[in-house]
Amino acid sequence: MRISMRAVRVECAAPSIIHDPRAVAAMNCISWDYRGTLGIERGNLRAMFECITADGICPQAGTSISGVTIVEILEEWQTDYLTHHLVTVEFSRDFIGRFFENGDLTILAGSNLTSNGLVIQVAGRQSSMVSFLRSIREEIPIERVTKATNSEGIAQNGPTLQQFRIVKLAYKSGWYEAPKKISIRGLASKLGLSKSTVAEQLIKAENEIVGDFLGKSN
Repeated sequence: MRISMRAVRVECAAPSIIHDPRAVAAMNCISWDYRGTLGIERGNLRAMFECITADGICPQAGTSISGVTIVEILEEWQTDYLTHHLVTVEFSRDFIGRFFENGDLTILAGSNLTSNGLVIQVAGRQSSMVSFLRSIREEIPIERVTKATNSEGIAQNGPTLQQFRIVKLAYKSGWYEAPKKISIRGLASKLGLSKSTVAEQLIKAENEIVGDFLGKSN
């Protein structure tokens, strides 16, 4: 029986997108959290985001980089040492706007950009989601795609994105072969992380993976 996707979660680790000029500009802020879609203007998708900054400096209205434009800063407020900016952002039709013109694809809450990377969650017609994913893959490297099927939700379980990235590289590099083809030092060098961080994250990821496997086997 063919299983249809209800929704997908796309994750891109920070090191994979750090050379994208849009990501570089956005990551000067602490985070960008999706708050809702405002509509389609001449094929361009307009959406609302909450941008959080530590220095109060948010990209100004009119700023445009490779198909992404800051249209308007709607509101600003402060909490403790952070400044929150409610921002209207426009994505050009040529970038991603065209995928939302037919009204059969939508962005879901939980989509965000932080120092950990980019998370995009979408739901809609399966053919539209596939086309959208194919386009995203052409623009930026994707680390992981999680599908919500049948009655399952899309909440992310298991290893974090960083843990997933470490385990994936470890597997490809021969860490799980006997004898091992790479050391912790070698993995740390490839990842640009400390040996202690790689070792700790490997243990945590393996614990999640084994726990999930044993849980399913019950």
